[in-house]
Amino acid sequence: MVAWLMPFALLPKTYTYFFFDSFAQLAVLIFSMYIMVKIYLQPAQLQTVLPKINTLRLWGAFVVVQLILMAYQSFVVGDTKQIYGLLHGLVSFIQMILVIWIAYTVQKMAIQRYEDAVKFVKSVIISLIVYIVVIVLPQIAFIDGAFWLSHIINPIAGLFERHWLDRNFYDNGSYVATLWRVNGLEPEASFLALLLGLTFSPLLIMIAEEPLKNFKNRKWLFWLTWALLAIIVVILFMAKTTTGFLMIGLLAVAYWFAAPRKQKLFIAGGVVIGLIAVAAAYQFVPSVNAMLNQWLFQKGGTDNRLGGTIGLIGAWLHHPLFGVGYGYEGHYIVQNLPEWSKNNAEYMDVYKNQSYPILNDVFGWLARYGVIFVLIGFWLLLGLITRAVKTLGRLKRSASDHVMFYRVMIKSFLVTVAITIVTAGITPANATSWPMLLMLFFYWRVVHLAEDELQNEGI
Repeated sequence: MVAWLMPFALLPKTYTYFFFDSFAQLAVLIFSMYIMVKIYLQPAQLQTVLPKINTLRLWGAFVVVQLILMAYQSFVVGDTKQIYGLLHGLVSFIQMILVIWIAYTVQKMAIQRYEDAVKFVKSVIISLIVYIVVIVLPQIAFIDGAFWLSHIINPIAGLFERHWLDRNFYDNGSYVATLWRVNGLEPEASFLALLLGLTFSPLLIMIAEEPLKNFKNRKWLFWLTWALLAIIVVILFMAKTTTGFLMIGLLAVAYWFAAPRKQKLFIAGGVVIGLIAVAAAYQFVPSVNAMLNQWLFQKGGTDNRLGGTIGLIGAWLHHPLFGVGYGYEGHYIVQNLPEWSKNNAEYMDVYKNQSYPILNDVFGWLARYGVIFVLIGFWLLLGLITRAVKTLGRLKRSASDHVMFYRVMIKSFLVTVAITIVTAGITPANATSWPMLLMLFFYWRVVHLAEDELQNEGI
């Protein structure tokens, strides 16, 4: 089963808009069935996946505070389109907790040994290749003039593409056929950029960062990794989204910091050459000029993102300790929105008539949950990061399969956390999507496996 986790996670279509988005996808059914079958066949597994008492206490306090806030806000705010409502908010909140627990439990059950972790990574790379070849490349070809591919793209989109409610992004059968932008199976291009940039690219970067000599008889993996990274950069560029350009910049910085000293000068030269090439294309290639102006230099439609961030900051500052409660942030965002951010079609046609979305995750977490629980979450994450760094320091710089694997995975984890936090401080990072949750809990399992193996070897 470990090899099939990521393929199911990459099918994000939501089958109802009432449930929390990740809870309304195919993965929740498949993963829940796997957990139940595993417990039925191996009842002892249940004890291994139950959280510790202190963890349950933290989660219990978090849930109780949120329930109190939601009940209180339902009386204070009343009936408005800008909130989820008590029933919808309560159901969605509980489902979010369940999604996190399911992802944790699946990875705890599936990845028990080094061999399981290796199988999962192989499945991640294969899933990425299939996703690019079957889903993304036909979309790029369609944009470039192969219009007959709509007969393939649109049926696949009908089965698996995730859609936003009450948006006209999919009127011609799919997002790419309507807006002429690459999106994979995600609801829009920026979410494809997040998927490629946060879920897959850190792993690929850390594999590419390993010296070629360490790959022994698997040099093909080294070159395959570089090919995939190059393709991902092209896709991020073709997605025509500011998030894609952000991902390219963050991934380049991440590789720069991870690269050996001897490579840094080479990388700097490559970056300079690349920037010169882009600048030349911007000056002399009309399509590149139009793309960069529209999605980077002269990008319009930023009023909602900036205004929504200001609204979130205002909501948090007025409710700093525990936040406003899950699903009630929309009301307070609108209260704190600057007037200049309301004079655009997207706000008037969409955001004014529904719960205003969280367009900045860091301030969204603070507004929803308050500084106390956000700091507790970061404190727990910092504890895992500390363990990962200590474990990485104990891993020798050797080319043995186990050491190399653990070293690459732990560095991938550190890069994933770093660029996710930076991204979340600018835009939504989609951190509760199934691919992201699977990767984060996979890295958590890898840290445990590496610690156990080092301890067994007396290192």
